Amino acid sequence: MSDTIGINLPNGSYDPDATERYLSAFASDGFDAVEVCLDTYPLIVDGEICGPWAAQVEKHLKRHPLKYSAHIGRGLDLRDLGRKEKHRAVLKSSIDLCSRFGMSPLVLHYEVKGRNRAAEDYFVQAHRQAAEYAHSKGVFLVVENIEVELVEPVAELVAQVDSPNLRLAFDTGHAFLAAAYFGFDFLDAFKLCLPYLGHLHLSDNTGEFETLRVTDRPTYDALPMGYRIEYGRGDIHLPPYFGKIPYDRIFALLASHRPDYDGMYLCEYYVERFLPFGNMVRTRVEEGIRRGRAAR
Repeated sequence: MSDTIGINLPNGSYDPDATERYLSAFASDGFDAVEVCLDTYPLIVDGEICGPWAAQVEKHLKRHPLKYSAHIGRGLDLRDLGRKEKHRAVLKSSIDLCSRFGMSPLVLHYEVKGRNRAAEDYFVQAHRQAAEYAHSKGVFLVVENIEVELVEPVAELVAQVDSPNLRLAFDTGHAFLAAAYFGFDFLDAFKLCLPYLGHLHLSDNTGEFETLRVTDRPTYDALPMGYRIEYGRGDIHLPPYFGKIPYDRIFALLASHRPDYDGMYLCEYYVERFLPFGNMVRTRVEEGIRRGRAAR
């Protein structure tokens, strides 16, 4: 089985020349795949696909010998009952774009489970319908855990939807911070998710949860990323093996409990801040996966 090791396209690369530079660099560094956040470009305008931009992006993607996955835009909220038709339109257009571009999986965010029963019921229903539609379009869906919520609700959603076309995307960086904030065992949480796993985001940090993330989100968002990295504060998206997450233990658990895993190993970090080290990052992940299998 050949492992697919990928990297994320920086959100600021909407300039066509920047897109070309990054994709060329990723291919040269030996990455197999690239994950693109769909709102990096104005691909969707008011819920509908923007034809000129779709053609432009498709042209760039086809120039490179890479596989592609996608990340949903930040605005999607399937708990927003007041604007559910617009959110459904954006999600449908996102799936249609993935189908057109050959992108799979498409990563959705779980966000935070609320107390509104109607919203939570609709949230499950919307994911079930999305999984069915995505299947008809040849697109696989995965739902990602975030740092301000436990991982169990994400696994429960996947189990409740019970579709072979919707699985869990385990984000190591988010889970590591959530473990610090909520006080659970990080590796135990990873093991809990393994039966549902369809995609891996490999993002590193120091394990220091930044409380401004929940107490004062505007101030948190305004903190300069250079400062946050320098002081190790919160979700700083370092490359794997640049922080404190025990990646060798993750890969050993994966090899032991899910030897059939055939999803991507997607390195999700601030690429533009670590651009000279792409090949190093890919090599470290490849070697970590190999050590994990040897430790079985």
